Amino acid sequence: MMSDYAFEVVTLDEQPTLAVRFSARREQLAEKFGDVFPRVYQHVQQAGLTPTGMPFARYHGMDGGTMDVEAGMPIAGGGSASGDIEPGRLPAGRAAMTWHVGPYDGLPAAHEALWKWVAEEGETATGGPWEVYVTDPGAEPDPTKWRTQVVLPLE
Repeated sequence: MMSDYAFEVVTLDEQPTLAVRFSARREQLAEKFGDVFPRVYQHVQQAGLTPTGMPFARYHGMDGGTMDVEAGMPIAGGGSASGDIEPGRLPAGRAAMTWHVGPYDGLPAAHEALWKWVAEEGETATGGPWEVYVTDPGAEPDPTKWRTQVVLPLE
């Protein structure tokens, strides 16, 4: 359903992050995020760092049904590792972007539409896409109002 999404090409600044990288099946993601996001946020707070945005998940690849996922928070400046929480970055440069509004189970359709649009525009992706969870489900209990940004880096 291409008409449900609007697409744009944006230019992003490099974004330092603190995140946990793990492998999981799609049906395990909600549970993993429920573990990882609070731990990363707690580490950011305890380290006296400043979050510069909402939690994100970046998809580095898929092997069979198992996804290689990096989940965490963007921060100001650099952070230090703590256990499985590692400093990293979301890359600078051109990216295709769209918004998904609604429950998270609809996100695969947003990714599919974004990849299709990128191909139709003659663009080339240069890495795994990521999602930014703009709406905090704890603050907005109605999943039909959840806003998620879907980003795909381009050449």
